Amino acid sequence: MVKVKKQKIRVRNRSSIFQGKGIVGLKTILKFSIGLILLVVIGLGLIRLKYMFVDSDYFLVKGVEVKVSNEDGSPRDIPLKDVIGDGIIGTNALFVDLGAIKDKITAGHPEFKDIVVRRVLPSMLVVECTLRKAVAQIRSDRYYPVDKEGVILPDVVNFPNPELPIVTGIGINLAKVSMSRFGEFESQKLANALDLINEIAAEDRLKAYRLKVLDIADPGNLTFTLETINAEIKIGNTDFQDRLDTLAVVIGQLGPDISNFKYIDLRFEDPIMGPK
Repeated sequence: MVKVKKQKIRVRNRSSIFQGKGIVGLKTILKFSIGLILLVVIGLGLIRLKYMFVDSDYFLVKGVEVKVSNEDGSPRDIPLKDVIGDGIIGTNALFVDLGAIKDKITAGHPEFKDIVVRRVLPSMLVVECTLRKAVAQIRSDRYYPVDKEGVILPDVVNFPNPELPIVTGIGINLAKVSMSRFGEFESQKLANALDLINEIAAEDRLKAYRLKVLDIADPGNLTFTLETINAEIKIGNTDFQDRLDTLAVVIGQLGPDISNFKYIDLRFEDPIMGPK
């Protein structure tokens, strides 16, 4: 016979069953409330920041300081409108595209170099740049000033500037072809011309004789004339410094008699003098 063991069944209190769940629900509601409050605070802060930095007049550009200097460092007074144009005053200084301003100045003003645009908060912009200096003028349909780096400057004139040497023989019409479209051939010719101009300016013994005309039509043989010396000087396209040294010696030896010669050819070990 199998004996059945009796067990006592305990009934748990109903409130104790749901007591834990009640605590969990309260924590969830508390966390949700705190998160919602934080979101509201952050949202209000963003709205406040938007007003301070975007909608407020505090950061609107009230002025642009333009600092233009010559290559020797001396200041140059150029009006703001001539440099940067209109449309900057009243914009938000924090969101102004400084790179776009620099690109605009570069495209519209090839006479400027070393361009820097920066913010001076809360409401100012500063533009700094250097004005290129013409070292020669290219004779084409008109006379085009050019700086030592070969940049064509915008002050094109119908008549030559008596203070600048004239470069002839470039072989293209500058009114129809911009410098950015120069071929390698023309670019090299101009680079050789500017190199020679620089070497002549650096030769102390030739400072009394201003460079008058430099002909680069033949890229293998650059020729030039000096003021007060009517002889054509042939210098080739290399060894400028050594050949100018020879020229200085020849001029010193001949003195006024140099006017009796049609040309001086410096391309050989001994200079060749061509009589008139």
